[in-house]
Amino acid sequence: MAFPPLDEILPHRPPMLLLDALTAAEVESVTCSATVRAGAPFVDGERVSSLIALEYFAQAVAALFAYKARGGGGGPFRGLLLGARDLELAVTHLRVGDVLDVHCREQWASGPVAQYHCLLSRGDERLATGAVTVLRGDPAELAAASPAAGSSDLSSGPSGSDLSSGTAGGPRLDLVEPAS
Repeated sequence: MAFPPLDEILPHRPPMLLLDALTAAEVESVTCSATVRAGAPFVDGERVSSLIALEYFAQAVAALFAYKARGGGGGPFRGLLLGARDLELAVTHLRVGDVLDVHCREQWASGPVAQYHCLLSRGDERLATGAVTVLRGDPAELAAASPAAGSSDLSSGPSGSDLSSGTAGGPRLDLVEPAS
């Protein structure tokens, strides 16, 4: 089966489009390929930290959402990585020239939020595993459609400011110290 080029279905553009191709997609799982290239973001000399696996995982899940949404004739799909857990890295770095497979399978979904268990491999070698939790859809559109949209919208301020800015009239993110 032929899959569309990723730059047609994802909002990512080089150099931040780290995946090469969508190679398999089912209702609840996806496999993509990637090659670590010299000069790519985060590559230092001949290697990149294996923490890049999180971005590979997020982009692979986004590719699945986008591929499924494309069936409805939609354009690029948007979403948001909410978090990661149980990340296990079998190596500290990946090498330039490594040809990788990224496989992600849905573990659960509730409304626009879903969690995927992901695996990064080089041939038969397991390089990283972990779970990523994602928001499916455009955060601004989801917030606007929310019944509580008029109350406390943390996705963006009136001028699209980010959460950490705390600018006048914009949202704030305050850190609370635990009670001792």
